[in-house]
Amino acid sequence: MFEHYQYTDSTHKDSPATPQIPYQPVTADQLAAISLLIWGEHCVECAAPACYHSCDLYEPRPDKRCRRFIYGLFHNPRFPSFRGGGTEVTFKKWAKIQARGNTLLSEPRKVLAYERWIGRMAPAGNVVGRRVLRITGDERWSWVSQALLERLQGRINQWGMRQKGELPDAFLLEVYNPMKTACRLQLSVSLSGEERQRLTSIAQLKPATTMSIDLAPGYTRRVIERAAFESITTGHDFNIALIPEADTAMHLVFLTADFVRFAKGPVTSVTPATPGKDLKVIVWDLDHTLWHGILTEGDDVRLRDGIVDLLRYFDERGILHSISSRNDHDAAMEKLREFGIADYFLYPQINWQPKSQNLPRIAQRLNLGIDAFAFVDDNPFELDQVRSIVPEVTCFHVEEIETLRAHPRLQGSTSDDSRRRRQFYKEAIEREEVQAAFGGDYLAFLAASEIVLGIRPYTVSDLERVAELVQRTNQLNFSGRKYSRAELDEIIANPELHKYVLRCEDRFGSYGTVGFCLARRETGRIAIEDFMLSCRVQSKFIEKALFDHIRKELSVGAALPLWVNFRATAKNKPAQMVLDDMGFVASAEGGRQLGAEGDLTCAFIRVETQAPKA
Repeated sequence: MFEHYQYTDSTHKDSPATPQIPYQPVTADQLAAISLLIWGEHCVECAAPACYHSCDLYEPRPDKRCRRFIYGLFHNPRFPSFRGGGTEVTFKKWAKIQARGNTLLSEPRKVLAYERWIGRMAPAGNVVGRRVLRITGDERWSWVSQALLERLQGRINQWGMRQKGELPDAFLLEVYNPMKTACRLQLSVSLSGEERQRLTSIAQLKPATTMSIDLAPGYTRRVIERAAFESITTGHDFNIALIPEADTAMHLVFLTADFVRFAKGPVTSVTPATPGKDLKVIVWDLDHTLWHGILTEGDDVRLRDGIVDLLRYFDERGILHSISSRNDHDAAMEKLREFGIADYFLYPQINWQPKSQNLPRIAQRLNLGIDAFAFVDDNPFELDQVRSIVPEVTCFHVEEIETLRAHPRLQGSTSDDSRRRRQFYKEAIEREEVQAAFGGDYLAFLAASEIVLGIRPYTVSDLERVAELVQRTNQLNFSGRKYSRAELDEIIANPELHKYVLRCEDRFGSYGTVGFCLARRETGRIAIEDFMLSCRVQSKFIEKALFDHIRKELSVGAALPLWVNFRATAKNKPAQMVLDDMGFVASAEGGRQLGAEGDLTCAFIRVETQAPKA
């Protein structure tokens, strides 16, 4: 459910969105069970209520919590869904939509009844809270409903962990993008703050599940299988969030966002069909298609004439290849290796399952829309079955192979990146295999994430974002200080301070500007006067890579000791854990210090720098 009771109609200036492209949502009879998730507006740097008094972005909603969506969450009945409508949201800066996680599943009718009851009771709780506020003056009463709901969600998660009932098949997300342009969300399933507080070391953390979800204009359905998130959701208190990439402004309508168990077989992902959209993947059948003969019947199979040249032609134009074939996997892969073409095929699905199920699996592994896929087969029955179940796929009979080079949607590109496209995916597959081999090894996960940290000197264009960081950051605010605009202007004007601005990205997407650091070289040491880092990159060892860079840049000759102005607060325990893990110890004058011999090497983060102007 969504917090529609926090909607403010007076700030909803635009007309409600209307679906311009027809779509078919998931229906209630396709679901055996769903979870009760309460989705609300949150901030990526939330440290309520302290930040309400320090942040320029704070705008109170009726319960005095921070308004991160322009008008809240608006129930829009014009969008079909099994809940009877969609939830329209326009994100503001630093906004995310988040729920306290749980995988306790119940019949859809029961969950929907609970949602209706909560939707009626929460506004009543707010009314009572406002009356008590007038009597007591304690502003915490203004968000009493929110506090009670958060406690309820925590209890539900605990019940789910104790009961150990059936696990969900997937996380189901349905979104309608009414904008004219595509956008991207980051889905994050991570340990809750309470769960993190119980840990004593970063190395104990379970890696968050993070993935990018592209939303073209129109209806998108993403079915994220349980294997992607169960290491976090099983036996742990967790949060689940949807975050606009790099603070992009977005206007979206959410239809479904639930952990689900399907009733009538799996539901497939759907991306908006775009007429004439370029095809990016060709999926091949094997018997009587890629080769002549039937492998399992003992035929001496041989490759179709010209097929190797055709594979190479499309590969060089950045069009990927895969396989969906009813066959013996090991025997077929051995034959492909024997022919010298096995490396062309990414995530081949060689099994005895329907090809209409294999194609969406390949699309999910490649993180591409199913409407970018072409399928080639010799069997009219198989082609019709794919067309009826996955109509977004463009199907070709094997007799049409000679026309593929000239097909307008299969032209690809001749750029260098296109020629290397398959290699990019092969490298990603290798990283996934390494990650799987290390199981829950968090450092191995980070090494596979391709983290790039950009470090550059402060410029005038950074002022607004830096002001937000120094006013709002709490968990990774090492000094615990907050600065007014006037104080920030004075700091920036100080020529003795080195001012660093940090950007970060990884293979899941860009996190934008995430940090601001003030440092100076003193006699016998380097001092980190202040450091604020966004919690969206928490536990990625960004701090270690930055400190290593600063020590190398500001040391003259041999490495100098590094001192960090750390002051403990009620919110910045994560910053203390970071320093403890790196070997910093308490300094007699306050703060924390690391000797010159301390190792700050962080090989899995690639640092890109921009030299300061002379």
